[in-house]
This record gives sequence, structure tokens and C-alpha cells, in this order.
Amino acid sequence: MNQRDRAIKLVKSDFAAAFRLAGSIENVRERNQALGWVARYAPADQIYRVIAAVNTGTGTSSDLYEQVMSLAWPIRALHETGNSKMITSLLLPATRMAASVSPVASRAEAISLLIHAALPAGLTLANPAITSLISLCNQAHWRAIRAFVNASLLVNRHDRQRALQIANAIPDGNKRKSTIERIGNIESIEPRPFFW
Repeated sequence: MNQRDRAIKLVKSDFAAAFRLAGSIENVRERNQALGWVARYAPADQIYRVIAAVNTGTGTSSDLYEQVMSLAWPIRALHETGNSKMITSLLLPATRMAASVSPVASRAEAISLLIHAALPAGLTLANPAITSLISLCNQAHWRAIRAFVNASLLVNRHDRQRALQIANAIPDGNKRKSTIERIGNIESIEPRPFFW
């Protein structure tokens, strides 16, 4: 069991030990994911302190994909603990870093995770990630197309026009057409869970 998994296991029974362990993790992805779990189950007066320990790009990471995608955990934790007003402090640096994630297919997946994390807090808060995804409209890689389809269906439960805007950016004509039909049929998907 790695340090992240040990911190996650501790989080519901010993906040202080879980926070110390999560804060000592060197790998950015594992650290941010563990801190997301710690924030999710932290006492209310400790959440700001935990979020302040999250790496939003100030350190070094050899893998920007991992750094961006890992911010989804603390973002969702902020929503689930009633601290959605703090989401922007993580989401904006994440979307800025996402612009440098390569290859583009990985960029689309990282942004997709950010949308899954932020959208339950409201469309307005998730918009920076959605706009970042739409900027990839000329990318025909299947992973990018999957991210567009999923984002369209996630957003459809909040705003049909915004869902259509995302769907119309899908570069593959057949996928675009079928997604627009699914939106018209009021189909939607739920955001993925991050904690259990």
C-alpha cells in the first residue's frame, strides 16, 4: 500500500495523521489526491489549511497531466464540504496548466476530470474547464471526442444550450450528430464520484 492509500485509509479515523502523511507525499498526483480525500473528511475549521497544502503548480512535476487531473479531487472535496466558493482558487490554475498538457488527448482527459469535479457545484464554477475543453475543437483523437461527448451530456442536465455548444464543437461529424440527438432526447450523465 502506497502513502496515498494509507492516508486515504486513515482519513476517516485520524485527520491529523492523514494530513501529515498526505502532506509528506512527494509525487504530486498522489499528494493532491490524498489531500483531496483529507479535505473531504476534514473538520470544517481545517479545510482551508488542507487546501493550502494542495500543489497548484508551484512545485515541479515531470507530468503536467498528473498535476492537472489530480486537482479534481480537492475541487470536488470543496463542493462536497460546502466550500464551493474556494473552487476557483484551484480550477483556474488547473485550466492554465492544462493548456500545456501533451498530448492533446491527455489534455482533454484531464480537463474532463476537472469538469466532473466542478460541475456539481454549478455550471458557472465549471465554465473555465468547459471553455478550456471547447478550445480543443480541432482535435479528432478518440479520447478528445469522448471528453466532448461526456461533457455535453454532463452539462445537459444544467443547461441545454451550453450542452449543444459543447456538442457542436465535436470534430467528428457522426459523433457530433449523435450527441446532439442525445441532448435533444434530454439524455444526461451523472458526474463521477471521487470519494466513497
